[in-house]
Amino acid sequence: MSAVAKRYAKALLALAAESGEGEAVGREVERMAQAFAAGALQAFASDTTLDRKTRRAVAARVAETLGVSRLLRNFLGLLAENNRLRDLPAIRSQYERLEDHALGRVRARVLSAQPLSEESRARIREIFERQTGKRVIAEAGVAPELLGGAVVGLEGRVFDGSVRTRLERLRRALSG
Repeated sequence: MSAVAKRYAKALLALAAESGEGEAVGREVERMAQAFAAGALQAFASDTTLDRKTRRAVAARVAETLGVSRLLRNFLGLLAENNRLRDLPAIRSQYERLEDHALGRVRARVLSAQPLSEESRARIREIFERQTGKRVIAEAGVAPELLGGAVVGLEGRVFDGSVRTRLERLRRALSG
């Protein structure tokens, strides 16, 4: 991750925390990053030939259209002036990471063979909250090749409780 993105994210989080709007600002950063991730805005963000005034004016119009807070309008203008709009996805990612750390949260990626029921998701979340001592935000996905069970990615570690892995272990034990 870029050191520049981390500096911008850290500064934005500090300002958002001062105003007590850290999570709301996080949602707005997400919306801005999505807006600049495709089409004409993505091309605009990557265009280094435009002058500062033009970049700032377009950024102001985008901020107005998105209806973001004054803090985010100013932040987007600063990124535009400094030709850093192309770093918005990395800034969003760093902001999320810093905000999660500040709020005692971790993110988990849960893959299962079939969509999980809300009860199963809650149970998995509860298990990992006890294990980490932090609030877990779980993002679920489906991977039919797992056959059953689940695989959870959390803080750089993988917890594999899939039927596919259990069968593979059994096969190795029997052949070994």
